[in-house]
Amino acid sequence: MTTPTPAPTPATSAGPATSAAQPSGTAASPSGGASASTQSVAPFNSSSAAAAPGPLSPDSLAAMQRALAAEQAAVWAYGLVAAYARDAAAMIADNRSGHLLRRDATAARLVQSGAEAPAPAPAYQESVNVVDVPSARQLAQDIETDAAAAWRLVIGSTDDPELRGFALTGLSDAAVRLAMWKRLAGITPVTLPFPGQG
Repeated sequence: MTTPTPAPTPATSAGPATSAAQPSGTAASPSGGASASTQSVAPFNSSSAAAAPGPLSPDSLAAMQRALAAEQAAVWAYGLVAAYARDAAAMIADNRSGHLLRRDATAARLVQSGAEAPAPAPAYQESVNVVDVPSARQLAQDIETDAAAAWRLVIGSTDDPELRGFALTGLSDAAVRLAMWKRLAGITPVTLPFPGQG
C-alpha cells in the first residue's frame, strides 16, 4: 500500500488509539483475546530514552514522521483486515498489537527529540477494496510493505546508531509479518532479499 492518505469519510470504529491505516470504511477492531504470536516488536528502549536524544536532522525528522504515519495507518487498517480475515484472528491481533507498540514508541522518540508527533487521521484510503478474505490478506501485505518501506527510509536518513537500530527493528518486524501473510496466501517467494525496497 502506498503512503496512507486520509479518507474524507469519518471512521466508525477505533482501537485503543485512533490509528490509521489504508482502509477507508468501517473499521472493526480485532478482539484482544488472541493467543501470543511468533513475532515480537521491540518498542523504543526506555534506557536509551534516558540518554535524551538530540534533535533530528530534517531528513530524519521527515522520515520518522512518515514512519509514524505508516504505523498509525497500520493500526487502523488491521481493523478492516480483522473484519474479513477471521481465520487469522490471532495473527491479526498480534500484528496490530505490534504496530500499536511501534506507533507509541515512534511518537515517544519524536517527542524526546523535541519534534512533533502528528496525531493519526480519523480514516485512511485503503490500497485495495476489501470485500473478502483474499482482499483482506492483500491489504495486510500492503500494510507491512508500507511499514517496511517507511522504516527503510529512516535507516537511510541518519548515521545515528541508536536511531538506525530503532528503525531496523521496525523494518525487520514488518518483513517478518509480510512473510507470514505471503505464506498464508500461498505466495512465493515468501521473503524478499531487500524488504522495504521498490
